[in-house]
Amino acid sequence: MYTMSGVTVSEGVSEGRAFVISHGNEEDVVDVVASFSASEESIKYRQASREFANKLNNAASGTVPDKVRDLFGAVASYITNANNIKDIDKLIYEGHTALDAAQSILIPKIKRFTQSAQVYEPGTTNQDSNYKDTVDNLTSGGALDQRSREDYENDWEMQLGAKELQSLMRDFISTIGSKKELTSDMPRLNEPSVIIASDLSPARFLSLHTELVRAVILEGGQASSHLSTVLRDLCIPAIYGVKGALTIRNGEHVLVDANRGSILVEPPVDTAKALIAQQDLFADDDDGDDECSNIGVTVAGSMGAIGEVDRLARYFNHGLGLLRSEFLFLNLHHEPSVDEMVTAFRSIFDKIPKNAPLTARTFDFAGDKRPLFTLDMDEVGPLRKYGAQVGSRLLKNELRALLLASQGREICIVFPLITRISEAKALNELLDQVKQELQHEGASMGEAKVALMIETPAAVLSARAFAAYGDMFLIGTSSLAEYAAAPRPPEDYFTPALSKMIAIACKGAHDEGVTVGLAGRFAMRTELLPFYLSLGVSYITTDAASLSKVRKELQRLYDRGLEPHFDLSLYQQIMDIASARDLQQLFNDKFSL
Repeated sequence: MYTMSGVTVSEGVSEGRAFVISHGNEEDVVDVVASFSASEESIKYRQASREFANKLNNAASGTVPDKVRDLFGAVASYITNANNIKDIDKLIYEGHTALDAAQSILIPKIKRFTQSAQVYEPGTTNQDSNYKDTVDNLTSGGALDQRSREDYENDWEMQLGAKELQSLMRDFISTIGSKKELTSDMPRLNEPSVIIASDLSPARFLSLHTELVRAVILEGGQASSHLSTVLRDLCIPAIYGVKGALTIRNGEHVLVDANRGSILVEPPVDTAKALIAQQDLFADDDDGDDECSNIGVTVAGSMGAIGEVDRLARYFNHGLGLLRSEFLFLNLHHEPSVDEMVTAFRSIFDKIPKNAPLTARTFDFAGDKRPLFTLDMDEVGPLRKYGAQVGSRLLKNELRALLLASQGREICIVFPLITRISEAKALNELLDQVKQELQHEGASMGEAKVALMIETPAAVLSARAFAAYGDMFLIGTSSLAEYAAAPRPPEDYFTPALSKMIAIACKGAHDEGVTVGLAGRFAMRTELLPFYLSLGVSYITTDAASLSKVRKELQRLYDRGLEPHFDLSLYQQIMDIASARDLQQLFNDKFSL
C-alpha cells in the first residue's frame, strides 16, 4: 500500500479499479484515415480553423492577461492566414488529408519560429530591434517566404513562450479530426472504476459509462472547472493536483477519501471497508431532509448528466433547481434533434414531482464545455457574439424541446451568460416565437417563465435594466468568483469583490420586484446563508450532496426568525468593505446567530 494526496474538489469516499487515461506523447497527433474528397478536406480545414479562431477570439475578448490575449490572437491569425491555407490546399489536392496537410505546413513553421525566437520577460529591453532581427532570420531561413512577411509581422506582434505556442497549435491540429480523436481513448467501462488522468474535459468524461465511475483523480485540474461541477452534481468524489497520479497502474485497487484529500493504492481490505462504511455515496438511502418543511426558501438540486437520473432521483423530491442542459449532449457526434432533446428532457422531468420547481438552463458551450459536434453560430443579429457559444437555430430547437417535454406543468427557462440588453430581448423574442408556433400547431406545452443568469460583470452592473426581461435572477457565484479574482485564479474564500457583485445584483432584483436565486459553488456555503437571506435570496440550487445540509441550516435560521428580506443597511456596508478581514468582521457582528 502507498498513499497520495491532493486538493478535494468533490467530497466523498469510494473505491474501484484504476482506469488510467493517458494521451501518450503529446508531440504526436493521431492520424485519421481520409474518407472525403479533396474539396471536402479543404472545406474541413477552413471550417476547423474558423471555429478554432472564433473560440480563441471570443476567449481573448474576456478578462484575460495581455500575454494570453496576444497568444490567442496570434494563433487565430496564423491558422486562418491565406498563404498558409494555400499551402495546405496544395498538399490536400496531392492526396493528403486536411489533418496531415495542417501538420506538415503549420507545425514545422512554428517549431522553426520558436527555436529562433527569443522569449521576452517583462522588463527586458531592445525588444523592437530583437523582434525585427527575428523576423529577418525567419524570412531568410525559410520558415516564412517573402510573400508571407507582411502577414507574419501583422500576426505576430510580440514573441510568445514556445511551450504555450506549440501546445495551442497541437490543440488546433487535433480538432481537425476531433470526432475520432476525442473518444479514441475513452472505451466503455465494464466495472466500477477510479478514473485517473492528467486533465479531462466534460465532453470526454461524459463519453464514459459514468454510472461506473466511482471517483476521479487528476494530476492537474481546476476546482472551478465545468468538469468539477459535473462531478459534484453526480456526487462523484474527486481529487485534483495529485502529483504522480499517472504512475498508478491500470487495474490497481484505489481507495479515494476525498473528504481528507487522500488516496490509498492497494489498501488493506479492512481499511477500505471501514472508510466506505462511514460514507457510501452509492448507497440507496434517502437524502434525509424531508423534515425541513418550512424554511421560506426554495432549495432544489442541480444536475447535468442524464446517465445518473435514476440513481440521483431521490435527491430531487424538492424539485429540479437547475438542469445544465448542455451536459446531456456533449458526447454526441451530431447536433441533437428536437426529438432527441425531448426524450432526454422528459426522462428527467418525469421524475420530478408535479408540484415541485422545474428549472432548466439553455445551452452554454463556453469555455471547456465544447461538444463533440460542430456548433453553428449566428453570423449576424443580436446573438452573433453570444457568450454561451450557441446559435439561434439550435437555441430555438432546444426551447421547442423544453416546452414540449414540460407539457402540463410550469417550467422556468434560464438564459445564461447575458451581457447585453439586446441579447436578453432577442432570447425572450425567440421563446415567444416558439410558443406561437407550438400554439399554431395545436401542440401541448409547458407554461414557461424566464430567468436570467447573472454571471457576468455586465449583467451585475445593469441588473435593474435586465430585470425587465426575466421573472427571476439566478446569480452564478462560480463565474462571478472568476471575474472577481481576474486575472488571478478564483479564490476559494468569499472575497469582498464577490460579495459586492452579489449585493448589487440582489439590489437590482429587489428594486424591480424580481425573485433572486443563487447557483454555483458558493451557493452551498452554509456559513454564508444569513448574508444571502439578508439580501433577499429566496431560491437556492446546489449539488445533490449538499442539499441536506443547506436545508437543515436554513431551517435553523428560520426557527431563529431569519427569512428572506432585503437589508439596505447591509448593502451599504458591503459597498464600503475593502478587505477580507473587514468582511469577516461585518459577518461576525451582523450574523452572530
